[in-house]
Amino acid sequence: MKFNARLKNLYLYLKIKTKRMKKLILFLTIINIISLFSCKKDEVLSKTELLCRDSWILSASTINPPLVFEGGTIVDWYTGALLPCEKDDIWYFDKCGTFKIDEGDSKCDGNDPEVYQLGIWAFDDHEEYLYTGVLVYLNEYNILNLSENELQMSHIWWHDSISSYTITETFIHN
Repeated sequence: MKFNARLKNLYLYLKIKTKRMKKLILFLTIINIISLFSCKKDEVLSKTELLCRDSWILSASTINPPLVFEGGTIVDWYTGALLPCEKDDIWYFDKCGTFKIDEGDSKCDGNDPEVYQLGIWAFDDHEEYLYTGVLVYLNEYNILNLSENELQMSHIWWHDSISSYTITETFIHN
């Protein structure tokens, strides 16, 4: 008889443990499902979304080969050639393919309009080049880096009909 009582107690004990385990497994499953759906997945943005997400302001600019002139040589285009009123210009790109460049806080000429360039923009098929068009002028920029925080691109600048220079510009969000 003692054996039957022990067997009965063991059966009840296992039955209670099984119910608790089922509840525990169900609870942990629910927690895992909730945590799985509540985790924020890294958002992968297209280059258009990265470009159009916010406005851009120039933070650095270099010229290669260095520009030699009577007064010296310029390598750092940002500090050596640009005026303060040019450094605060704000570039805006929208998803519809238009862009504008705003004078920013200071104007080089008080009579200049606030928006001094207004045009269209587009990527090439591989999104390696950015093209901007204003009236009859087309500019081609080689995109070196486009991230959530930085836009770096280079373009060719013709000083005269013979000498060409590569200007590399780095922009950050305004």
